[in-house]
Amino acid sequence: MIGSPKHSDVGDLMSEGADERKSPFHGVSYSLIDQGLLSISNFLIGLAFIKFATKHDYYAYSQLIGYVALTLAIQAALVTTTSLTLLPQKRGLERLRATNVFFGLQLSSSVVLAIFGGFFLWTLPASISMDEIGWPMVLAMALMVLSSWLREFLRNVQFINGRADLCLQQDMAYVLTVALGVVWLVYANRVRADEVLLVIGAAGVISAIPWLRKASTVPVFSVGPWSELWREIWPLARWSLPAGLVAWASGNGYLLIGAHFLGPESTAEIVAAKLFTAPLGMVFLSWSNVFRPKVSHWISMSAIREVARLTRFSMMGVAAVVGVYLLALVVAYPVLESGILGEKYLGLHFDIAWWGLFFMASGFSSICNGVLLAGGHFRRSFYAALISALFSIPVMCLTSLILGKNGLMLGVVLGEATYAAVLYVGMRRMLRGVVHPNQSGVVA
Repeated sequence: MIGSPKHSDVGDLMSEGADERKSPFHGVSYSLIDQGLLSISNFLIGLAFIKFATKHDYYAYSQLIGYVALTLAIQAALVTTTSLTLLPQKRGLERLRATNVFFGLQLSSSVVLAIFGGFFLWTLPASISMDEIGWPMVLAMALMVLSSWLREFLRNVQFINGRADLCLQQDMAYVLTVALGVVWLVYANRVRADEVLLVIGAAGVISAIPWLRKASTVPVFSVGPWSELWREIWPLARWSLPAGLVAWASGNGYLLIGAHFLGPESTAEIVAAKLFTAPLGMVFLSWSNVFRPKVSHWISMSAIREVARLTRFSMMGVAAVVGVYLLALVVAYPVLESGILGEKYLGLHFDIAWWGLFFMASGFSSICNGVLLAGGHFRRSFYAALISALFSIPVMCLTSLILGKNGLMLGVVLGEATYAAVLYVGMRRMLRGVVHPNQSGVVA
């Protein structure tokens, strides 16, 4: 068992002792600042589209970002989620070797998905309700896939190794590069989907390369280590992969459904409204970056009481953060509408409110899912995502026809709430199943 006093490696014992002494909040300040910076960069990009581009360009950008999100869901299933479960349970050279093999696997996978996605979108632009997609946009999107995978892998490794400070440094460089690029596009009057994707992709590569050395990570491209790692991760990935794809379909399906039933302009308005609540997702992700590795370690030590206590605290925190944030938006909305949204995006208050409810449910689901995945219960995570998608996608289609934008957003919120509810039930069952006889009554 991880953490057993029978370890012969004194360095491992000292490392594990240090881990136990660390507060659950260790690294949260770095993570919060980090996610705040990323939120600012996303806001600047969205603001540039709102103020200096057409709705069609914003729509095209959001659709291509949707594909990038699909590839990141695959990365999360094969690399990020499995490494968050497995690597915290390894020590020393064993962890470094596994990290390097993960790196080689994820680099190769990102290249394949960048090429496949670019070719697919170029030959079938109608799949995202567009007339055509030129080579500049295809190449920019492919670069975006490669750089996003690289950045997310490095960030994940840094958090697993307890180096949230390195993650912050990397993302500071990324945000600064993106900001400079977007400012130049605005100055040159070139705020278009392909140009913005090119800037973001280039910024991701430029900001990631210096931190590859600091992470001491070298990719392994060898069939033997890949096969060995695959045998270890497949029992987890065989459930996390379909779960990630289904969750993507449920969480991003509104883009395709909106385009089909409402048109590009209304879909662009929904995307613009999400921009103002997106910081909530960043806050929850920053907590998850610290929460997941800690919970994984606690579960490996059978410290279920600590897991339950931190889970309860996290869920109360989600409710408080969303409530305060939405109240602030209500007060600030007139200023936002007159000073930022302008005439092209008037009357988005209901859209913003819907997104606030969505992120409330999303915060709950991320916590519950984090506990399930940390405990290796990937099958339950998949079933929760499947139930949510089977419910939300038909509801989004039906309510879009009846209620327009409000109907689409109602389906989005109900889908995420269903996902959170099923995950919560699964999490409680999991914790009860591993509680020791002297720890009864501590399940969240």
